[in-house]
Amino acid sequence: MKNRLLEGPGRTLECIHPKFIVDLVQGVDAPRQSTVVPQQQLFRERLTQEVMAQTQLRPWAMSGVLNENDTLRLGLAEKLASMLDPGHLALTRITQRLTALQMSERRPVNGATGNSQQQYEEMIEHFSQRAGWKEKALTQRGLTVQAGHHSEQIFTRWRAGNYGGWSMAGRCYVALEELRWGAFGDACRLASSEVASMLKDNLRTMAADFLAQGINASSGTRHFYHQWLTTPATPGLMDYKDLLGWLGDWCDAERHPICWSVTQSWQTVALGMPRLCSATRLATAMVDEVFGE
Repeated sequence: MKNRLLEGPGRTLECIHPKFIVDLVQGVDAPRQSTVVPQQQLFRERLTQEVMAQTQLRPWAMSGVLNENDTLRLGLAEKLASMLDPGHLALTRITQRLTALQMSERRPVNGATGNSQQQYEEMIEHFSQRAGWKEKALTQRGLTVQAGHHSEQIFTRWRAGNYGGWSMAGRCYVALEELRWGAFGDACRLASSEVASMLKDNLRTMAADFLAQGINASSGTRHFYHQWLTTPATPGLMDYKDLLGWLGDWCDAERHPICWSVTQSWQTVALGMPRLCSATRLATAMVDEVFGE
């Protein structure tokens, strides 16, 4: 398999591309993260190579130059966004990051020329316009209707076993990330607070039911946390773990203890992770952590 990540554990995941593009922009002019362990860095490099191969943009990623040249990172993000339609959340986050950079920086970005401010301005206008158009289109089509269709699609994939390479809690987390980056998440952000609350309440119930079915118990029955977090012994086990860790790399052990414990399997389980946990408790906490961001 040429693209082991995108054609393996990531074959049905639609959140990979938007998160990848946002990560490119988030990393511009940011301090190089000294806390990234070698395995994480290796995964990011592998994923970059696979995305480049998939989009036939491999020359962009040669010699690891993306890690050092921020102008190139911005250019690649813009190119990928034009090819892949990353969605409203990604467009919004990219615009926010570029605006923050423009406001706080009056010097060239790393590896850039004095034209960096012009590059910011042009990209901010481009991405903010796209986000505005996307929001208008989403609203016209009906936010709650699209959220319902999207939710049904993701839970159908979960039921069909598409997320079976992850732990039971990992399957739930992957489903939530898929929803957050797509039409369901759009509705939670753009609809009224009452509608958003209703959508998330329904999501908590559905996620708890699916978790309970996976462990063959009622949603209120408590289980030792290892039962939720153990990854099944499947081919490509480490690829599944690494991809899950990347999807959850925004988590903080103190503020997001459940998602941290589910996704960062190479780390110690967070103190806030209940040692005995029901499907309802797990689903409720994960929805709150993911959609609270």
